Amino acid sequence: MLRDRVITAVIAIAIIVPIFVFGGVEGVVLLVGVFGGIALWELARSLPSLKSPPGKELTLVLGIAMVLAFYLCQPRALIGALVWFPLLVLVIHLFLYETIDRTVDSASQMIFAVLYVIVPLSHAILVRRLDLGVTWVLFIMLVICLGDAGAYFVGRAYGRRRFWEKVSPSKTVEGLGGGVAGNLLGMAVSKALFPELPALGILLALTLLLAIAGPLGDLIASAIKRRLAIKDYGSIMPGHGGVMDRADSLILAFPTTYYFLLLLTDSVTP
Repeated sequence: MLRDRVITAVIAIAIIVPIFVFGGVEGVVLLVGVFGGIALWELARSLPSLKSPPGKELTLVLGIAMVLAFYLCQPRALIGALVWFPLLVLVIHLFLYETIDRTVDSASQMIFAVLYVIVPLSHAILVRRLDLGVTWVLFIMLVICLGDAGAYFVGRAYGRRRFWEKVSPSKTVEGLGGGVAGNLLGMAVSKALFPELPALGILLALTLLLAIAGPLGDLIASAIKRRLAIKDYGSIMPGHGGVMDRADSLILAFPTTYYFLLLLTDSVTP
């Protein structure tokens, strides 16, 4: 189990990091489209009203379209895309489905899946377009991934007190402490690798926000799995489960970072 987990993580890093560093904004769009699309498919096929065609297929198409909207539209125009998206889903249901008895369930689950998975992950595109964008993306990945690793290893070795057994039986208070330590290690490594990052006080504030956002994203995904009575969203990543099982911590991390930096920029602008 641990061996598979480490090998999968190494392979994922070897694929993702070079594309983040050298692929520009388009590389981030590609990664969000591929990995976000897989995560969206894993979730959609688990939702009762999207299992049968064309539910999950249409959800995937709409998810990819949303990724392209984040790439092609200015941030202000994205507000319009998000407002019109639920209405578009309802119009599609009006013309594609012969009966209306499943419309509310199907449409609401379709809207939920795209807004829950694709919209937050697509904020990686917005982060990449900021000043020091590639550095910030790598900062997020380091802080979140080392936080996940710290929580996993400390939880396995020292975990005794369950944090929220009903939602996620494997989460322990000790593991959460290890996760925060991993987050702080990720911050320190990032600052050492990228001295152009802001002062430590700013990085510490953002890291503490990510220390909350990462586990919270994990808990939300776990709560959904419990409701759907599934152990993992998929099996494409040995030792980890599906892409959705690994992307859950990043779902809140990218928008948290983007809006933190946006507010920070506004606060220092004369």
